[in-house]
Amino acid sequence: MKKYTTVKTHTFDGVKYGISKCERIDGVTDVPGEPEKLEMLILEGNSFRAFHSALHEGMEALGMCDECVHGYRDNGTPRTTDLARFLWRLGYRRIKTKK
Repeated sequence: MKKYTTVKTHTFDGVKYGISKCERIDGVTDVPGEPEKLEMLILEGNSFRAFHSALHEGMEALGMCDECVHGYRDNGTPRTTDLARFLWRLGYRRIKTKK
């Protein structure tokens, strides 16, 4: 099993998360109050799917309502896809930064 390393941290609504990237899963976010160190796992890359993964997990970390984050439309598409498509079409992208 591949070990994931935390690549960044971010504080959502006063709660700090370690953020790791993975290659094969859409994403996972710890629930505040569960583990001592909260982790978020997002899809690696610069694709629309990776962008949607980061947006979806960020909304979860902020405590957005379950229907907003996990609701599905009749065609089986997550409701967060519409917001991700909107931002993607406006030009929002994950870019590589120089260290």
